[in-house]
Amino acid sequence: MTTHDTPPITPRRTYLIGKARPNAVVGRNRETGEIGLIISGAFLGMMCGLLVPVLTLRIVLLMGFPLLALAAVYVPYRGRTFYRWFEISRSHRRLLRSGSAVYRSGAPEAGTRLNGEEVAVGTPPGVGRINWQVAPFGPDEIAVLLHADRRTVTAVIEIEGPGVGLRDSEDQEALVDRFGTLLKHAANGDGFVRRLQMLARTLPADPDAHAKDVSQRGDPHAPQWIKGSYDQLQSMVSTSSEQHRAYLVACMPYTRELGQEATVMGRATKQTRDECIAVIMARELGDICARLAEADIRVRQPLGIARLAALVHSMYDPDHPVDHIQAMTQRNAWPAELDAVDPQYLRAKTRESATRDPWCHSTAWVKEWPMTPVGVNFLAPLLVHTPDVIRTVAVCMDLEPTEVAIERMLTEKTNDDAEASRQAKMNRVVDPRDIAHHDRIDQRGEDLASGAAGVNLVGYITVSARSPEALARDKRTIRASAGKSYLKLEWCDREHHRAFVNTLPFATGIR
Repeated sequence: MTTHDTPPITPRRTYLIGKARPNAVVGRNRETGEIGLIISGAFLGMMCGLLVPVLTLRIVLLMGFPLLALAAVYVPYRGRTFYRWFEISRSHRRLLRSGSAVYRSGAPEAGTRLNGEEVAVGTPPGVGRINWQVAPFGPDEIAVLLHADRRTVTAVIEIEGPGVGLRDSEDQEALVDRFGTLLKHAANGDGFVRRLQMLARTLPADPDAHAKDVSQRGDPHAPQWIKGSYDQLQSMVSTSSEQHRAYLVACMPYTRELGQEATVMGRATKQTRDECIAVIMARELGDICARLAEADIRVRQPLGIARLAALVHSMYDPDHPVDHIQAMTQRNAWPAELDAVDPQYLRAKTRESATRDPWCHSTAWVKEWPMTPVGVNFLAPLLVHTPDVIRTVAVCMDLEPTEVAIERMLTEKTNDDAEASRQAKMNRVVDPRDIAHHDRIDQRGEDLASGAAGVNLVGYITVSARSPEALARDKRTIRASAGKSYLKLEWCDREHHRAFVNTLPFATGIR
């Protein structure tokens, strides 16, 4: 009798991302402004205790100012704290007073000149100033956007989803490792791309499109048994009522090195600086496409001006097909009307809308990523398993070199170890969430030591619907799907006109 040794089963890699924990100059898990507010409250209370002569009033002020400061920072108020709401509410009131909350494009009055040249139309609130450029990209052309307010340069390509769910565990791990190699190359290389954004766009589709195509293009003289057999086969096949599109956005910050290279290239090619920056972006994106091919991610097409304008236009108006690029220019990429008065959602309407009713958009940001170990497909309930909801999921990745990421990780680990030592000396019970956070830091340190790049993640989700009632229903559906993906969302009320921009192909959202 012989025995065969079974090979050890390699555990599948899991991911722990966790919650964003801000670090102030002094303190832990607090921002510098929050610490400053607490110190200011304590200082005012102390001064009132020294200067106010009435004993009763002195005691009230001595205790009142510190308690108010602590309540503004720590006490929940409508899902956030008063400190968080203060700047948001102030910006929203200023937006209403200035009249910028209601935007109407001047394109109908501007029209075109006699020579057929189109007049430039300003962007809606929250987008900022954008300069459109075109650069050759292989046999095609690609649109390069220069964002003057953010000092960044972006370009977009359409990719095919990697289809992770259709692969076995070994192929999934290999695919993730190859994509990690792409991030490491972009972060540690000598290129200018320092930020990547993945856009997953879900749009409605006609479930009877195939049947309509058969009725229009089918042979009416075909034998009846063939028609019956095909109808039976078609009834057995499940049809999807939505289409999924994936896009990759590359972003370059405008630095002194980029400006110098564009100047040198302009002297050699007699082009303007903006045109040279567009050529540099096309060159960088070509390198990224080569890395995507190694990661088994197929590039469908680069987005020129017409395709990028159609994509942005369809995000404001989902009735507009993404592939409808006829007569699409940079001028009609933006909506004709935009209303940001309502704090719960944003209204937008284009001239090509099928009805007079505007579309309602609401954006949420991912407040907390998975705190428990998850697999590669943890976003599947949000991306695939939520039918009949028009949504855009944007994940922006800010890349930093490995050395910088290691230094930041060591600083965070030192602070956490010091905090744990202080808690132990005070005989306090260790918070299990802190233990999980320590494990995440250790795993990140091992990944960085093996050569991985530092990645700062931020995620946004925009839900679109025809009416406020339908939007509220779809928001509840998305919140439930996010819970299945181990995510916690926070809706960006009173700032949807700015948060909506983070789901546009501009690679924004990271401070």
